Amino acid sequence: MKVVNQKKVKNYILGLIKSGRKDYVNATVECFDISKSSVYNYVKQLEKDELIEKKGKTYILRTKVDYYFLENDGTLVEDSVYKEFISQHIQFSKNVNSIWAYAFTEMMNNAIEHSGAKNIDIAIYQNCLDTQILIKDNGVGIFKKIQRFMKESRNESITLRECVSLLFAGKFTTAHQYHTGEGIFFTSHIMDEFVIYSDDNFFTRNNFTSTQIEDSSLHDFMEMEKGTVVRMTLSNNTKKVLSEVFSTFAPVNEGFVKTTIPVAHMFSGGNPVSRSEARRLLGSIALFNDIILDFSGVEEIGQGFAHELFVLGKQKHPNINLKTINTCQTVENMITRVINTSNL
Repeated sequence: MKVVNQKKVKNYILGLIKSGRKDYVNATVECFDISKSSVYNYVKQLEKDELIEKKGKTYILRTKVDYYFLENDGTLVEDSVYKEFISQHIQFSKNVNSIWAYAFTEMMNNAIEHSGAKNIDIAIYQNCLDTQILIKDNGVGIFKKIQRFMKESRNESITLRECVSLLFAGKFTTAHQYHTGEGIFFTSHIMDEFVIYSDDNFFTRNNFTSTQIEDSSLHDFMEMEKGTVVRMTLSNNTKKVLSEVFSTFAPVNEGFVKTTIPVAHMFSGGNPVSRSEARRLLGSIALFNDIILDFSGVEEIGQGFAHELFVLGKQKHPNINLKTINTCQTVENMITRVINTSNL
């Protein structure tokens, strides 16, 4: 008689339902070599345990939603907000609890101290597989604040989309005397999904489109004239460890010296072509020693961009080590060509 791990089967079914697979019964039958009637029994048990619920003719994960509406009156402190409103929902393993404590307090601090908001709203969407937390403020908007900072402090006029790109490397902050600019960087790396939305622009390291935003819980918080929404999602059973993410980019004896750039996300259109784009990228990474440029999704780059970054950039910043990954042949050929040409 074949022994089936019931927990494994149930988690498999839950994962398929979460992903929207309508063929979850047949897929489970094929995966575990069990009968359809057995799968239906598992589904009934999941429904009885209130882990899933019927929606029309299909099932969805049963999601609990909690809202908190806070007034930013000068008395809010991020760790107190976490302890009073959030920690009761985060009762998982030590590593998961630590990740949420770090991520939430970092993003909540931004909303409290930097947004200029009078009100901060929090939403928690939780099911048996993952937890999602949204923080919304009605302040100036993160990208507009960066835009204003760049104009006032550096006399540079940049677009809101260009403001988004300044967040990818890490270390960028509009308040150097109080912050290191690491919060968004490390939070975006430790979360399964991380999105900042403001003024019709969004920052994310995931393959996330405006269509997905419209179809997601983020849409519930987009009814605003101004402000910022941060959305964080993490598996309730993740094996990620916060200290390991820190050590990857900030070794204890060196500090925050490493970074990774998702090139396609940093530039509008995903295919950088100009020298000005390369200079903007260099400005973001000049403070690091080791930089990984991830070219996933980039189909081509301009000769000017490649020359400015890989030739002139190396001359101006000889101490930085640039490493490229996930380059298609067209991109690889352009990089090789400009380097070889400069060596003639």
